[in-house]
Amino acid sequence: MKKAIFYLLACVLLPVAASADEGMWLVSTFRDVIYPQMKKEGLKLKPGEIYNEESPALCNAIVAVDGGMGTGSVISDKGLVITNHHVAYGDIHSLSTPAKNYLEEGFWALEQKDELPLKGKTVTFLRQVRDVTDEAQAIRDSLEKANSLGIFGTRKVYGILERKYGGDTPFEVECASMWKGKKYLLFYYETYKDVRLVGAPPVKIGAFGGEQDNWGWPQHKGDFALYRVYGDAKGRPAAYSENNVPITPRKVLNVSTSGIHDGDYAMVIGFPGRTNRYMSSQAVREKEHVTNPVVIKARRDRLDIMLRHMEADPDVRLMYSDKYFNISNYADYAKWENICLRRYDVIGIRAAEEARLAAWIDADPARRAEYGDLLANLKKGYEARAEAVREKCYYQETWIRPSDVMMTANRLGTLVDRMQRDGIASVQDSDKNFAGVKSNTRRMMKDFDLATDKEVLTRMMESFTDNVPREMWGEQLPQLYDRFKGNVPALVDYAFENTCCTSYEKLCAWFAQPRTAEEILSDPMAAMANSVSSRRFAEKLKQAEETSGIDADKEELRYTHAIYEMRESEGTPQYPDANSTMRLTYGTVGPVSPKDAVHYDSRSTIDGYLEKYNPDDYEFRVDDRMSSLIRSKDWGRWGENGRLYVNFLTNNDITGGNSGSPVLNARGDVIGLAFDGNRESMSGDIYFHPTNFKTVCVDIRFVLWIMDKYAGAGKLIDEMRLVK
Repeated sequence: MKKAIFYLLACVLLPVAASADEGMWLVSTFRDVIYPQMKKEGLKLKPGEIYNEESPALCNAIVAVDGGMGTGSVISDKGLVITNHHVAYGDIHSLSTPAKNYLEEGFWALEQKDELPLKGKTVTFLRQVRDVTDEAQAIRDSLEKANSLGIFGTRKVYGILERKYGGDTPFEVECASMWKGKKYLLFYYETYKDVRLVGAPPVKIGAFGGEQDNWGWPQHKGDFALYRVYGDAKGRPAAYSENNVPITPRKVLNVSTSGIHDGDYAMVIGFPGRTNRYMSSQAVREKEHVTNPVVIKARRDRLDIMLRHMEADPDVRLMYSDKYFNISNYADYAKWENICLRRYDVIGIRAAEEARLAAWIDADPARRAEYGDLLANLKKGYEARAEAVREKCYYQETWIRPSDVMMTANRLGTLVDRMQRDGIASVQDSDKNFAGVKSNTRRMMKDFDLATDKEVLTRMMESFTDNVPREMWGEQLPQLYDRFKGNVPALVDYAFENTCCTSYEKLCAWFAQPRTAEEILSDPMAAMANSVSSRRFAEKLKQAEETSGIDADKEELRYTHAIYEMRESEGTPQYPDANSTMRLTYGTVGPVSPKDAVHYDSRSTIDGYLEKYNPDDYEFRVDDRMSSLIRSKDWGRWGENGRLYVNFLTNNDITGGNSGSPVLNARGDVIGLAFDGNRESMSGDIYFHPTNFKTVCVDIRFVLWIMDKYAGAGKLIDEMRLVK
């Protein structure tokens, strides 16, 4: 699964016990709930060998990359960490230049001195989990009685506990709630901030098939990259220094060269991001019919424009490759999510469970008093807010996000608000009030093409003005729109020609002399940005809620509690929604038959590279070295019966944040890395389909073959503990 996705999966949906392979289970409590099933599936380990706070266990070798944007695992006693190429994509992109394009050429540091430091990069180890539910609920009750909970009440509870328990430990302490307040846990973390890039294949291998194969099967991606973690002389976290040394990990994962076959046990441990499997039928309907259609159309339009410019100019491709990668990932996800929600009738499934919930509520007077109005409130609340939510989604997708020039203008609008609020007469280039605008613009303009940005903004503004009512535009935008008689391309041309926001140099030059708020708003781009306010959309949503008397989000929280309590009363095993805390999921390797008359094997082979090869398609290129190696059939010790396997399928339950998670066999050895889901699993944020949901993994033997035969990086393989 890709990063931004950027953030997606976890909670029991059906009114029966969870299937053997469904669920993202808390690593600190899995032994009490699912360990017998795991043993039945083939697990050879004891619970303490998976998670243990007293002695080294598998979980000690799993890391959250950048706070949970991805997952990695330690595979050498010199701090070598492996994750997905797409998790490292932004780092590889940031280090690439036209002269040294590591995205296109790959990167391999065979000596530690050649490893590349990464500013701001972190990897985080989980060290301990503590249940503080009773204390947290007592604190919450106390704050409620004192009428001091406020809109950030949950964060306030977290803060009290984090301060209390964070003072007597060298670790970072973070509190997280499960089931929206039914359980509270403290997580103790150790974060390392000196992380260096060690190796990555070129994008033609790491992302072979690109957007066209994304979320598909069969795939043939070498989706891996390598980092090394450094600490001070005592192995403690430290800022980057040439004097730092590779850490000595508590636990190192063995790497299996035995291969995998249908029916083999497969376990994934990682940091899944966000899921909503306690989502009501009304919330599912809003996602399917209100927000997803806006997301799909807006992002597809942006991608088409970006791709056209990228294909025309290699420099633009390098500039926009990371943006394109992130946008395309979620655009595809939203598209296939809607297809799956309709195909599986998830609204119908949820409605059926809600009928059971209604009967359960009605069977008890206390439950009727607490939840009797719940389902009616949900229906009324979501219906009342639908149009406000749709308009807010258009604002987010077509106005504030797509254009870098408009983003700079938005920062100027924020600056104007601050000036008017604080009585600041004027601002110029050297002022501290202008520092944030300058630094953000400098960073943004590093990867910026004026023609691309202009065309994107034109298309997005057309979409915005076509779909958002005029009363939501503010004052300046309607004036400019009318001045150009609704001709958006002409309006954008004028704005681009007369704004200071199209380059860092132009911005600084314009602010070389003091500028008043009125002068700033005379800039047409700043005027438009300031005209369309996020507050206006928030106020319309609030007004819809006040008119209906229903806050749908609060009712959704009550719904989660009610469903949890009903399932608990029935003895149904439950796992909480994913929230970037460490989880375990187990399953098996196996094929998939996703639709009528279609069957796919569980493994893809290197043959797919030459079958898909197309020199005229950027996403299906195969360079001469790769082609020669494939045709020679020199698989070395990484092949199996004359074949080299590339990717494989399991039925593990994962989501965004799991990208790069190790896929482990029954003995806890690495057999692959999770990197994607199949298109038929794209309802997974909300609903786990029992047969169609598949995790797509890169075979660790293919990783080793690339390192050995393609990259000549055998020295890195020598660090690993290979087992057969």
